Amino acid sequence: MNDFITLYMKELRAQRMVIGVLLLGTLGLSIYALTGLGDVPQPRLALIILPYASALGLPFLLIHAISSEWSAQTHYQILALPVPRWLVLLSKVAVVLSLGVVIYLCSTVFLQVIADRMTAMMLAQDGSGDSFRIEPHMDGSTVWAVSGIVYGVLLLPLLGIACAASGVRVMAQRFKGLSTLGVFVAGAYLYGKLQIPIVHALEKIFGKWELDLPIHHGTATASDVHLLLMYSVLFAALGVGVGAVLFEKYVEA
Repeated sequence: MNDFITLYMKELRAQRMVIGVLLLGTLGLSIYALTGLGDVPQPRLALIILPYASALGLPFLLIHAISSEWSAQTHYQILALPVPRWLVLLSKVAVVLSLGVVIYLCSTVFLQVIADRMTAMMLAQDGSGDSFRIEPHMDGSTVWAVSGIVYGVLLLPLLGIACAASGVRVMAQRFKGLSTLGVFVAGAYLYGKLQIPIVHALEKIFGKWELDLPIHHGTATASDVHLLLMYSVLFAALGVGVGAVLFEKYVEA
């Protein structure tokens, strides 16, 4: 555990500039979007969605971190430590996940504020005082749950594929870029191919989730988005496992 924490802190320091820029950008965009609230909501409110797009880019931060160490020949300093090779990869994955969680939390706080104020404005115009007459309406817990699930479904599969691609890159002697592209294409195909049967299997175990989204006058709607998140977690775990095995087998100090 101490070895993992040491590697994790080292990776945080190594990526501090990128992390700082992403966090400041997230905070800045969220605050700017919040200023769009008023008697007449401004289009810039939609900018609150942009930080969630970071889920599509964070996995490539993992590949960049590994590639930059190999290119600069600084990875030998880490690999010389008496720790398993897979632990090095896992520490980098943990940094990317941590950054994703912080971006999600920061963005969703502002999203919740915007949603609450917009609901209050619609209630004031409606005059009924009944939030369930506002269409569509989501309560606070559902805002957090749905945004978290969407963010996770975007981030986790790509992160798993990125881990597998990183393992293939250290294994391949030539055509590393082409190998990485091939892994992403194959991973995306596999994710889509397995999605329906696995989600159906999970549905038999866990059932559907009743969302508090009364679009039709208070009628809750069933959804399988939480099952898609479970599938994404499993797929990401598979990708991390493949990457860890390849790291352990092919990376040499």
